[in-house]
Amino acid sequence: MLGPRNTSRAAQGNEFVVHWNETLTYYSQNMDTDETIPGPSSTIVFYLSDTEAPITSEACLASLRSNWEGRHDRFKISEEEFLATLNQHVLSIADARIGQVQTWLGANTARCVQHADVQTLFRKLAKELRSHVVLCGGACGFCSLSCLKGRQHDDAHDCYTTHKCPHACEFEDQHDGLPTPACDMP
Repeated sequence: MLGPRNTSRAAQGNEFVVHWNETLTYYSQNMDTDETIPGPSSTIVFYLSDTEAPITSEACLASLRSNWEGRHDRFKISEEEFLATLNQHVLSIADARIGQVQTWLGANTARCVQHADVQTLFRKLAKELRSHVVLCGGACGFCSLSCLKGRQHDDAHDCYTTHKCPHACEFEDQHDGLPTPACDMP
């Protein structure tokens, strides 16, 4: 069960995001049976605008992008496939967390008279959580690759690459027999 220290943190709305790792076990547990409700890693933090947490939507999305193993395949597949696969990845993690919270709500609020109000609030928050993990996909202002910021950003598009070609130079004959360097062109 939850100790007094964690109870006070759980009761403070903003603290949930800030102390996510310490409080997730509370939020992923049936309070009647102590049964664990499975879900994504407790190190994954999602952004909701109603909190005053010192983390931004872009920081949360950056964490999801950087933990995706497929990020290294960007130049091995088409840009459209890369963006679609990355979007699918972040949305699947968000949906897993939403499913975990929905299971927790079902297990821990079934006896509540105001259960419908809880479900309405849950649907609103789930919709917002999903909206903060959808990628922009517009053209990067530097190199025209897909922008990997959140769809709702209002600053310049950015692909989060070096904006230079990662492939080997195609003009091998101009390197006087030396090993062919990376293209490095913008």
